[in-house]
Amino acid sequence: MTHDEQRMKLLRHERVARVKRILRIMPRKATVHRFPVLKWFAAAARKRSYLWCFRVKTVVPALYAGCILSLLPIYGIQLPLAVLLAFALRANLPILASLQFITNPFTVLPVYFTAFQIGRVILNPFGFESPSVNMAEMNTLINSLEAGNWGFNLKYLATIWLVTSLGACVLGTFLGALGSGLYRLAAYEVDVFNKRLKELQQRRMEKEKSGERIPPVNGHKEQGHG
Repeated sequence: MTHDEQRMKLLRHERVARVKRILRIMPRKATVHRFPVLKWFAAAARKRSYLWCFRVKTVVPALYAGCILSLLPIYGIQLPLAVLLAFALRANLPILASLQFITNPFTVLPVYFTAFQIGRVILNPFGFESPSVNMAEMNTLINSLEAGNWGFNLKYLATIWLVTSLGACVLGTFLGALGSGLYRLAAYEVDVFNKRLKELQQRRMEKEKSGERIPPVNGHKEQGHG
């Protein structure tokens, strides 16, 4: 084995170990039954190999769908919807499901507030006056609920939900495009790396067949030769 071969194989080993550390915290075919909600679909998921494939054609739809779904104001029902989307889109299940943890009890309010503001910015040029969300508005909402004015509140909440959903779709699409671009770039780099390693291996084998002496990896002269 040449020095370049050994260096590239060590680098590949480090990359594989890094990927395995990431996969350890994600749902996998062998551990999907341990995750809440996902365990309901474990038997069906194991039968479909495309759900566990990390090729670009399955990862890209998972990134787009996962990012958009994770930001939509439907907190609490995202995981079952993520599984159904993975089946429908033939997308990577571990990625699509893991992205749903973007919104959690610590991030859900900032994420939804950001999505709402993005939705407002998009609608304002079209003359759509979306309601503001601040402490004064929240106090008004609570007081009207206590007074039994449900009609106003349902309309108010529905408007906020729609504006937030619009912002979530736009922001999710942007994040999905960003993630997809980075993944495609990484996949291309891995492909080039593997081709380069294969070329080095083929070149070494050709030299060995021709009887050409290959210097040892450690750079020292081989012993036992005159």
